[in-house]
Amino acid sequence: MSYYQNPMANSGFYQPSAQFAFPQGSMSFQGSSSTNANGADSLGVNPDPLPAGLFNALSTKGYAYEPPLLEEIGINFDHIITKTKIVFNPVSSRNILSDEILGDSDLAGPLIFFLLFGLFLLLAGKVHFGYIYGVALFGTVSLHNLSKFMGNNESGSPAKLQFFNTASVLGYCFLPLCFLSLIGVFISLDNTLGYVLGFTFVIWSTWSSSAFLNSLLQLHDARALIAYPLLIFYTVFALMAIFV
Repeated sequence: MSYYQNPMANSGFYQPSAQFAFPQGSMSFQGSSSTNANGADSLGVNPDPLPAGLFNALSTKGYAYEPPLLEEIGINFDHIITKTKIVFNPVSSRNILSDEILGDSDLAGPLIFFLLFGLFLLLAGKVHFGYIYGVALFGTVSLHNLSKFMGNNESGSPAKLQFFNTASVLGYCFLPLCFLSLIGVFISLDNTLGYVLGFTFVIWSTWSSSAFLNSLLQLHDARALIAYPLLIFYTVFALMAIFV
């Protein structure tokens, strides 16, 4: 008497146990996420919906657990205000320079200051945007390499100085020269008063930037040495505001 026998029973293939067997039949995703009466999912997490409305759709608001947009792109207004205050008061800047401020490589403030400098020159009838960014780029690269070289000789180990740290320091300390170009909108700087003002603002920028770099590179008794190339760098912009 013949009977039905499973042809795969003695075929030598591995047969998985029932708990690992693939479920047969149609698969449906309906009702797969169970929610309770409070609207929470199976994990007990209440989803945060995005705010509705046209104005919210055009704004930068997102989920509650997401960081702000300005923080994601590296713009910190607290650091911008703190660095600006340090430049305004360069005498006591050494006492309030923290590692967080020194390590910040924010370029939002420097870009604003360079744009203001070029705008004030434009209002005075001088169009020098190309010269401004050209001299700024060349000077930043040169001063960055020089600062790293000085840091290597002083500490004996490679200096942990990034290019954007140098650019941020030079840009924030550029603020006094913006005041010089602003004064040049109302009066002529090609006289004795203009020379005195130019010299004063260049010394101001040099003193502030040398304090930043001296603390950043952890140099000892080398502030005057690092201030000399900074003096030349800021003097070029002062000459641009007075004569060119």
